[in-house]
Amino acid sequence: MQGFFTFALNRCVMRASAGETLFIPDGAEFRVMEESSDLDVHFLLYQVEPIRDILGNQVVSMYLYSQLVPKPCYVWQTGEEDELLRYMMQLDATLLQNDTFRQYEQKLLLLALTHRLCSLYNRKLMNNQNAMGHRNEVFLKLISLIEQYYMQERGVEFYADKLCLSPKYLSVICKSICGYTVKDLVSKSIIRKSISLLPKIRNYHPIHD
Repeated sequence: MQGFFTFALNRCVMRASAGETLFIPDGAEFRVMEESSDLDVHFLLYQVEPIRDILGNQVVSMYLYSQLVPKPCYVWQTGEEDELLRYMMQLDATLLQNDTFRQYEQKLLLLALTHRLCSLYNRKLMNNQNAMGHRNEVFLKLISLIEQYYMQERGVEFYADKLCLSPKYLSVICKSICGYTVKDLVSKSIIRKSISLLPKIRNYHPIHD
């Protein structure tokens, strides 16, 4: 919000100033080294476990994306700092009362905020494709295609054709980067979608005449 601070993140010294957003990866060593006297900063730390079952394949893969780029974190002006702060204030409000509606509201806000953060992070990744290399770029495109078509297409051939690659080569790239085959990733998307529908199925009570 104002001022600045310098910090060490995984032994790399960086600086964050007013109007910038700092993304810190999970499990990183973070230590503030110096700060200005007028420093005003907002922190947002949360876990996605409560909404993991309803997240899309792209969102779940964001941690893996972060491993594909050389920088351990990013400090940059996203242009959406005010929007992120608004989400934080709304989430704070849901903690004041503990009822069913507030819990659902909190879950929806967490879902929306997670997608917003991933959108910002993905934008940065796309701007640094040259740093990631061809294999990583292919993998990112594959994840996007699976998210778009997993309900209609499950075969490796379809995704390989979309990427203008041979099925064998695409499978090798996928396996080497994430440890799963293309079919595994498609299956995980289908399972995740099924799990997200379970609460709706459990709460559905048909009315008979």
